[in-house]
Amino acid sequence: MSLKTKIAAFVMLIMSTCIPLAAHLTLSFLENEYARGVEAQQTTLVTRLAKDLDDKLVVSHDTLVSAARSCTAGHLASSRRAREFLNTLPALGSIFDNGVFLFAADGKLLASTIEEVIRPGMDFSDREYLRVTVATGRPYISSPYISRQSLRHPVIMFTAPIFSRDGRLVALLGGSMDLMKENFLGSLSDAKVGRTGYFYLFTADETIMTNPHRGTMLNFGLPPGLRSLYARGAGGVAVSGETINAQGETVVTTVKRLGAAPWMLAADYPVAEAYAPMLATERSVRTWIIPAGLLIAIVVWLFMRRLMTPMLFLAEQIRGIEESGAYRNVLINSGDEIQAVADAFNSLMNRLRDNEEKLVLLSTRDSMTGLYNRRFFEAEMDRIDRGRHFPASVIMVDVDRLKWVNDTSGHAAGDRLIVMAAWALQEAFRAEDVVARVGGDEFAVILEGTDGAAAAEALVRLRGSVAALNGGSAECGLSLSLGAATTDAPGTLRDAWRLADRRMYEDKSLHKAGMETR
Repeated sequence: MSLKTKIAAFVMLIMSTCIPLAAHLTLSFLENEYARGVEAQQTTLVTRLAKDLDDKLVVSHDTLVSAARSCTAGHLASSRRAREFLNTLPALGSIFDNGVFLFAADGKLLASTIEEVIRPGMDFSDREYLRVTVATGRPYISSPYISRQSLRHPVIMFTAPIFSRDGRLVALLGGSMDLMKENFLGSLSDAKVGRTGYFYLFTADETIMTNPHRGTMLNFGLPPGLRSLYARGAGGVAVSGETINAQGETVVTTVKRLGAAPWMLAADYPVAEAYAPMLATERSVRTWIIPAGLLIAIVVWLFMRRLMTPMLFLAEQIRGIEESGAYRNVLINSGDEIQAVADAFNSLMNRLRDNEEKLVLLSTRDSMTGLYNRRFFEAEMDRIDRGRHFPASVIMVDVDRLKWVNDTSGHAAGDRLIVMAAWALQEAFRAEDVVARVGGDEFAVILEGTDGAAAAEALVRLRGSVAALNGGSAECGLSLSLGAATTDAPGTLRDAWRLADRRMYEDKSLHKAGMETR
């Protein structure tokens, strides 16, 4: 018997005896590993989302607490003064979409941003958030409750105590979020896991806070399977397992306790969708294993010598590419399908390389100016902040009169002004400096290893670049407001960024004052 015949006979024997058993064991193993992989991916997703929610809750609450510290006894003297105080806090209105409230310590409302519905003098002393805040003297995030407003939506309240100079709690500042609006909590109801999976939040007493099935919001009680996961995840570690949801579907559920509030974030991914690729593969393998075995035996017998040599050579080259991590074309001259596969592989690798380069460019560059974008800028700031090349400086730049140019000359003129600013920045700074467009008319620069004196020189160069662009006259040309700050210690670069931003706005105020006097 020839080698080809021996191999074909052996393949037929294997396919008819050992392969079915091996396929069964392999499929069982892969099914278990696939399930573990789905759970691991979902655990990672929920953990990251929980951290993002925690960060946003902390930032929102810190913003409210910071605003409360600016409240004085004069602001509490009357409803009018209280309303004027709230009007000085527009940032809170953008965070708390259900209103901002100022309460007296006895629970009476002094003022709110929605006084057409909630009027001064109304008594809210029965609310849990007021009782807890007054009792503890600490900021608090409430459990969900039904708002008194006309829509009767479920909401939560953030509170911050206000103290007198002698340390007495005299008032409370509150910010309310509507769980059915498009804020960072309400939008969870629209987020998806796969095509049909979803996220939801529930409290420690098993009250549903957010859910794509709006009718279940503020319902109490969890399915037994979910309750057991909740108990396992109470320590703060994300846990996953299969449960039955309220619609009777078997789902992969992951729960993760939040740190900023006593809530649980959960994700349900229907098993029918999650495991669909694996189940389809299993059905296909079990259906076609015998016919495929016969076909393979015939193919091996007929084409073993011709197929194996170029195939092995191709595999060897691909392995070399994988090990080296460098793009290069494979070389196959068999004149058959193997060569076509090699050509297709080369084409795919070339496209992948081109797409990767384009993606890197798109993900780090601003499309209008060609400068770095804000995402890259903040990533570089974090990297530099962890490094050792200090001192480091940050420069903030704002294009003056951009809105006026847009309104009087059109957005095309405004775009040209932004491009001019970008050109001036590129001329003024070194190639290694991180020059980025961080907003519509705002730019920022990180100068690694640069002290305050060098940063001041950089500002002089920048003003020189602007003057050169304007041809010595800035009447209708480019004008920039600038601010710079320097730090000497790791971990403080973002503080320098904020200081530079404040100085830039101070410079902008001087520019405005100068233009008004003219």
